[in-house]
Amino acid sequence: MEEREIFAKFPALKGKVPFIPLANLPTPLTPMEKLSSHIGAEIWVKRDGLSHPVYGGNKIRKFEFIFADILRRKARVVITGGGLGSHHTLATAVIARQFGLKAVCCYFCEPLGEEIRQNLLMTVPLGAEFHFCGDYPGLALSFLWQYLRHLLLSRRPPYFIYPGASSTLGILGYVNAALEIKAQLDSMGLPEPEAIFVAVGSCGTFAGLLLGAKLANLKSRIIGVQVTEESIANRRKVAGMVNKTARFLRTLAPEVPPVEMEAEEVELWGNYLGPGYAHPTPEALRAVELAGELEGLPLETTYTGKAMAALLDYAKANPGKCLLFVDTFAEKPALEVGDYHRLPKQFWPVFDHSHKVPCWCLTGWLKPGYCWKKGAQL
Repeated sequence: MEEREIFAKFPALKGKVPFIPLANLPTPLTPMEKLSSHIGAEIWVKRDGLSHPVYGGNKIRKFEFIFADILRRKARVVITGGGLGSHHTLATAVIARQFGLKAVCCYFCEPLGEEIRQNLLMTVPLGAEFHFCGDYPGLALSFLWQYLRHLLLSRRPPYFIYPGASSTLGILGYVNAALEIKAQLDSMGLPEPEAIFVAVGSCGTFAGLLLGAKLANLKSRIIGVQVTEESIANRRKVAGMVNKTARFLRTLAPEVPPVEMEAEEVELWGNYLGPGYAHPTPEALRAVELAGELEGLPLETTYTGKAMAALLDYAKANPGKCLLFVDTFAEKPALEVGDYHRLPKQFWPVFDHSHKVPCWCLTGWLKPGYCWKKGAQL
C-alpha cells in the first residue's frame, strides 16, 4: 500500500498523527470523455467511490485517521448518526465490524427513496445497533443517552464520531486527498483544473480539500456545493475547520506552513440545495441521469447529483475549461442486504407504510410536511 501523500510531504507527522491504512489509494483520476464532449468542457473525475473493496466513498479516507484514534483509545463502542439513508452510518458499521467494534447508529428523518431503504438494509447484517430519533434535537438527545448508556454498560467511554466524520482527524483524510490530486496531476503531466467541485454536507471533505490545496500549492478554485441547510454548512464554519486543522498540524510538525482562511475566501454555492437536505432537485436528477448514461458513473441525488449539477452549469457557462469532479459516492458496494424486520419497529414504516408506530419527533408535530410517517413524503 502506497505511502500517504500527507506523510510524504510532511514526514514529521509520522507517528504523531493516528493513522491506519484502510483505503485503496490513490483513487483513479480519469477523464470523462463522453460527458466532456456532450457539455463542451474537459471534465475529469476523482473516483473516491472506489476507495474500499466493500464500501467506498469519502468516509474511508477520514476513517484512516479516526479509527486509528479509536483503536489507540481502546474503545469498544462507536456512536454516530445521520439521516435514514446515511452513507456515513453504513460506512461506520462496515469499518467497525472490520475491527470487531460495536457501531451504535442514530437516525433522523429525511425524504424517502429506494436508496434510503437500500442503505438501511445493507446496514442490518453488519451488527449495528439502530435508534430512530426523528429530528436534529432528537439526534442530539439520542447521542447523549446512548453515550451514557454504553458508558455504564461497558465501563469504558464509547467513541463519538461526528456525523459525516468531520472532526479534525477526519478532515486530514481530505487534506491528504488534495495532496494526492496534486501529485497525480504532476505525474500525469496534466494542467491544474480551473475548478474542483465537491458536495458539502457536514463540511469536513470540503475543509480538507481547501487546506490540502493550500499546502500543495494547488491553484484550482475549490468549489463546494451545499447540500445541507445553512445552519450546518456555511462559510464561517468551513473556514474555522480549515484553520483549526492547520493549527493542529503545526503543533505536531512546525514544518507545515501556516494557513489562515477567512470566511469570504470560501466558495460555497447554496443555490443547488433545493427544498432541503436529501430533497431531490430536477437539476440533480438530470445530472445523475447524464453521468450514468454517458459515463456509467453512479451518482445519487442527495450529495453527488447536486454537486455534478453545479459543475455542469459552470461548464456550460465556461466552455472549454478543465474541471474536476470529486466523486464521494460508494460506487460498487459489496454488501449483503438484510431483512427490515430485524430493525427496531420504529423503522418499519420506511418499508411498509401500513405499519403504525408512535413518534415523538418535535419537528414532525410542528411541521407535518417534514414527517414521512404521516405519508407526506411517500
